[in-house]
Amino acid sequence: MRDHTVVVGFGTKGRSAIRTACAAGLRKEQVVVIDPGAKAIAAATAEGYEGVVGDATRSDVLRKAEVQRAGRIIIATDRDDTAVLVVLTARQLNPRAKIVAAAREEENAPLLKQSGADEVITSAGAAGRLMGLSVLSPAAGVIMDDLMRQGSGLDIVERPVTKAESGRSPRETDDLVVSVVRGHRILAYDDPAVGVLELTDRLVTIVRVPPERPSAPRL
Repeated sequence: MRDHTVVVGFGTKGRSAIRTACAAGLRKEQVVVIDPGAKAIAAATAEGYEGVVGDATRSDVLRKAEVQRAGRIIIATDRDDTAVLVVLTARQLNPRAKIVAAAREEENAPLLKQSGADEVITSAGAAGRLMGLSVLSPAAGVIMDDLMRQGSGLDIVERPVTKAESGRSPRETDDLVVSVVRGHRILAYDDPAVGVLELTDRLVTIVRVPPERPSAPRL
């Protein structure tokens, strides 16, 4: 396997991360799950993912998942100290992969980045900010919660610029553009540096997910 996605931890965070990625286009057969629990791996394989039982802080376990060939690595362990060790080992095996790690506490995010994570998502901090927003502005809290739920209501989607949009400003697109990804830079929609959209740009947009049509009754 090559250029696949390795997910360390098949708890609530790991499952949610995989399902969100698959809903955005990632193929299940390109996902390998690592978890120390045999039941967790059985659940992962039942959903259509490849599975490896073992301790992801060990390089031999990561090699079984072919981390050295992976394009993306998601680290969703229950403990921050475990996450740091996994990041260090995974980065040694694969200097090029995109590594996204979850941290329970915000104070541990810098350590995870120093260890080699490209992005760190702080679960406790994110939950706290959402609760605070919901208290002060219930409507804004509902919208943010909606955005965090993949596949219903509003979704955040990254997509390429179309030919019809090239040469226009972000405000002239049909979708609500939040940011423009140009090369390695992420620019706000109203950043003067954006100017007009280029074909090589990618757009981060907010779109409404159409409700699923009820399936026809079986006869």
